Amino acid sequence: MYTVNRLARITAAVAVACVPAFVAAGAASAESVEIPVLNTSATEAGFCYGTIRGNVDQDSSSGIHLTSAFEGLGTCATTAYISWRNTDTGARGNTTVKLVGSWYNSATIPSGPGHVELSVTTKEFSHSPDSVQVRYVIPG
Repeated sequence: MYTVNRLARITAAVAVACVPAFVAAGAASAESVEIPVLNTSATEAGFCYGTIRGNVDQDSSSGIHLTSAFEGLGTCATTAYISWRNTDTGARGNTTVKLVGSWYNSATIPSGPGHVELSVTTKEFSHSPDSVQVRYVIPG
């Protein structure tokens, strides 16, 4: 019972304490752009909480890499939902990344060259902010 109460308190504190984050990165010289932290529950196979964070390759591979860090009861698992849009070409799409426990996973964003806006969220009952966004440039 102590663990469930602790989980509830921490989840509530995270939801109240976090403010929406938006990171905008222009044509930076760095090869990757950091994705802001998304605090979330992870209840697809247990009752857990934690964070999703990551980065996007700003080179021709356009890979997104997400890392989860969850604690709780059972197997901690969730799905990250990624939406992207190339503002130069109008191309857009969606993909998902499954995250289990404290793990790393990745996917390719086939945006093509140009300015890209990307959003990451979950469909968990508790996540803060609603989504995290990043802007970056894939060279042509």
